[in-house]
Amino acid sequence: MISWLLFLGCNTVPGPFVQETTEHEERELHKVSETLDASLFKRGPQSQGGWQLPPEVRVCATAPVSERRVKKALDFWRDLGYSFSRIYYNDVSRHCIENVFSYNTIIIDLIDGSHREPALATTTSWIDRETREILKAKIALKNSWGEADRILEHELGHALGWLDYNQTGHIMHHEWSRGGLNTAGVEVQ
Repeated sequence: MISWLLFLGCNTVPGPFVQETTEHEERELHKVSETLDASLFKRGPQSQGGWQLPPEVRVCATAPVSERRVKKALDFWRDLGYSFSRIYYNDVSRHCIENVFSYNTIIIDLIDGSHREPALATTTSWIDRETREILKAKIALKNSWGEADRILEHELGHALGWLDYNQTGHIMHHEWSRGGLNTAGVEVQ
């Protein structure tokens, strides 16, 4: 049985579209804006799903971020109990070149012209609607912001399933200038 997929994009406009899968089947996907008012969730940050297995991370050769910066961001989430499998740096495989990447993968790349301004970065996640399993995710960083504090950590939070949580000082705050390193509610239970 084919499961419907839920497509999440940070800083995207809601609207249905069709995405071709690697099996050349068409599945209806939905873009969902991740910006949520924190007052709606008095219990803290909300998750849209999780990875069944630790995802691999592929940093494309065109990504505007150093290996040191990626390691720091991954360690931030490891310290909260998350795991990642293999990490590939300066990747020039089909995952990055052809923009066709495998399930159980997080891609980190340069932002392209399809993202609305003033996004510093965006994350798009493919999530199985029935099981809430995250299948794959792509983080796109603006060229001049790849090395900035907290941006990659925030986007990895989206790739791990967390929605924006607009509490001042929180890592998942939608606005970079109002965010911080508060991780309350996003630790692995």
